[in-house]
Amino acid sequence: MLIKLVEVQRSIRGGTASLNEIYVNSAHIISVSEDRSASERLINETQNLGLVEGVRFSKVIISEGNQTRSLTIVGTPSEVHNKIRKKQVLRG
Repeated sequence: MLIKLVEVQRSIRGGTASLNEIYVNSAHIISVSEDRSASERLINETQNLGLVEGVRFSKVIISEGNQTRSLTIVGTPSEVHNKIRKKQVLRG
């Protein structure tokens, strides 16, 4: 089942951050953890991104075949987990 998440992307050269909607197959999620380093890096940019002060970020690791990919997602790990759980309940 696909779930919609909001990813924080940065250009390779460390430019300004931007938000991007991304749909992820919940079966490909390996782990979800709090990303404190992203919170520290993005603290000055949260208003420019249209986010509320004190927003927290999660690191989501997904499997892409024989590789993994790390995503910085807006929200706490429990918020991401609730999105995954909600979609699974609707499926059954």
